[in-house]
Amino acid sequence: MKRIIIALLVFLVPALLFVSVWQSYRYDMLNQEVSDLELAQKSIFESNKKIVMGIEFLKSPFRINKIADEDLGLEKIDPRRILRIDLRASKGGQDG
Repeated sequence: MKRIIIALLVFLVPALLFVSVWQSYRYDMLNQEVSDLELAQKSIFESNKKIVMGIEFLKSPFRINKIADEDLGLEKIDPRRILRIDLRASKGGQDG
């Protein structure tokens, strides 16, 4: 009986040490993967921020006015020259 216990200990202690080392290795690998993913996330976030800033620049009224004036030759019209037509039915008008 004593030999069986000693034999179990001889095999069990190295097995437990191996499992401990294996878990430590897996932890380090997962920790590295998390670090890589955090770095990728930061890079994507910065890229997204640049894209949003680019969109804001492209839709700025100053830029649009500049293109309209310089590239398309458009001019602002005098508001007094605009004729507005109200197509809503008048209240008290001709209803039959």
